[in-house]
Amino acid sequence: MTSRNRSSAKAIKDFADRFSGTGDQIQTEVNEIVRQVRSGIEELDLNEATIPDAFRKAPKLISPRVHAWLDFAVTGYFLGLGTWFAVRGKVGPAAAAFVNAGMVAGVSLFTDYEGTGEKPISFKMHGTLDALQATAAAVGPAIHGFAGEPEAAFFYGQAANEIAVLATTNWDEGMPSRWRRKAA
Repeated sequence: MTSRNRSSAKAIKDFADRFSGTGDQIQTEVNEIVRQVRSGIEELDLNEATIPDAFRKAPKLISPRVHAWLDFAVTGYFLGLGTWFAVRGKVGPAAAAFVNAGMVAGVSLFTDYEGTGEKPISFKMHGTLDALQATAAAVGPAIHGFAGEPEAAFFYGQAANEIAVLATTNWDEGMPSRWRRKAA
């Protein structure tokens, strides 16, 4: 091996060693952040009913069946919005729209709207996840760097709409009868 090849090999090894050490450090920091987030969530004492039950005094106009159709419409809204932004070269808004479309579609596919227990996400947990999706829509413009642009209004409006749907959905109707809140 020539001295030039040895020098190149040593440089590559040094880079790999530094990169490996940095990766380990990043992994340690990520693990600590995850531990802190989990600890914070446990302190909040959240469960699947926490968010939907916060709106229990609001009029319940939306059934689980209608809510499922609204989820389908919101998925289509964000897919259409993402496509429109992508075609116009608006990368940040397109990414935010596709993230929200994926969130709504993913949760919807696994939601037990009927309360049969056949799918892993209960209807009330779906309500809690809807609150997270509304938050993602509201902060998406800031995260993706377009908060001061007109495109942000599409996300702020949908976040407000999601909160209205969250408040007026009858979450107890989509739960198995043994879990339903008794009317006061």
